Amino acid sequence: MKHRNLWLGLAAFVLLIGGYALHAALRPGPPVQVVKVTAGEILSYVEERARTTLPRIARLTMPFDCRVEAITVEPGTRVAAGEVLARLVSDDLQAALEVAQAELAQVDAELAVLTDNRLEETALQELLDWIAAVGTLEQSAQALIAANQAHLDFALWWTEAEETLRKQGAVAEEKYRRAKTESSEAEVDLAVSELNHQMITVVQQIFELGPKYVQDYLARKQLQAAVLEQQRAAAQARVGEAQRRLARAQIIAPLAGVVLERLIESERVLPAGTLLLTLGDPDGLRVQVDLLSDDAGLVRPGDRVDIHGPALGDLTLAGHVTRVDPQGFTKVSSLGVEQQRVSVKVAFDDGELDKLAATGRHLGIDYRVHARVYIDSRQDALSVPRLALLRASGKWPSGGEGVGWALYRVVGGKALLTPVTLGIGNDQQVQVTRGVQAGDRVIVSPPRDLTDGIRITPEEVIPRA
Repeated sequence: MKHRNLWLGLAAFVLLIGGYALHAALRPGPPVQVVKVTAGEILSYVEERARTTLPRIARLTMPFDCRVEAITVEPGTRVAAGEVLARLVSDDLQAALEVAQAELAQVDAELAVLTDNRLEETALQELLDWIAAVGTLEQSAQALIAANQAHLDFALWWTEAEETLRKQGAVAEEKYRRAKTESSEAEVDLAVSELNHQMITVVQQIFELGPKYVQDYLARKQLQAAVLEQQRAAAQARVGEAQRRLARAQIIAPLAGVVLERLIESERVLPAGTLLLTLGDPDGLRVQVDLLSDDAGLVRPGDRVDIHGPALGDLTLAGHVTRVDPQGFTKVSSLGVEQQRVSVKVAFDDGELDKLAATGRHLGIDYRVHARVYIDSRQDALSVPRLALLRASGKWPSGGEGVGWALYRVVGGKALLTPVTLGIGNDQQVQVTRGVQAGDRVIVSPPRDLTDGIRITPEEVIPRA
């Protein structure tokens, strides 16, 4: 009897354990959302807030310090290229031009007087003629000295001869005295002719200095003329500058477009460089998106872009990348983090802005939009929701070891942690190149307490596009 009760108790315990195990096996696991792995096209893109802009904005500024008249053109006014949009007060500019012209005329008059050398040239020629005449006179004086010297020599010889004859009693005293008188006169004539020659030589030397003085004066006039030429060039430059300023008194539109902004309205004196108006052509509306430099390196001109946002309502407009700036810049995010960004220019495809106009909406300059730039694509790619991925490490019972990307597949009602290899992706979907097959079911947003091999209750959901 005792053995029978023992066996009955043992059987009851086994049945209890088996029932508990069967209950645990048949008990439904925690509910999880699952989606099927599908094959199809996947697009890789980056998306950022952007703003509308224009490829060219003309900024009209004061060309120089001056008084500007009141600017009456209103923002939003369409203008033609070459149309006068603002005027500078020209009275002061005209007066400055007249002063510059008067200074130029004065320099021209001084230069004309200074370059007139007729008087100096006449004086120089007359001096040369006088020098030639004095030279002839000097030669005559030389000849006269020679003649007087010969006369004196003869008179002295004759006097000496008469004196010898007088001592011998051969001639009378009177004849001797006459010879002596003649020799004295010859000496005087020679002295006078020599003195005249000296005077002529002095006069000749004086006259020979004259041409040098005239030539030095002409050279000095040439130097003064060179200085006046420089002054004339400066005066001409001032006249040209005054003429250019007067011509620039009318500020014209460099392009056809619309007045975007009027910064000055009433008449006032303004310094050079003061911004007056901004112009642009809204028909050439563009979008500028500042991407992180890591993403911008993947963008190429011609890449497809989707433009959307509250300013467009439910409409998404198509565009394409026209330029990626070659230089980046540093921008501080709202969290205070420094980021290197690159400006990317986007043009709307033909007819896209007409679609927007048909809805009664329009875009202006510096409107906020969102730009989605597509940088890559794959056809027939297996993809899963990004929310299905997690980082995992360790040795898993279902296979795989190390640290990397993984997801939970649903196999036999259980969650199996599976390592995967990823390809391209976007904010919603990611390509999986290894680890899953088409039709596999994967868990989306797995709970924190989900473990490998646990039984789960799958709930099918439709993945977001």
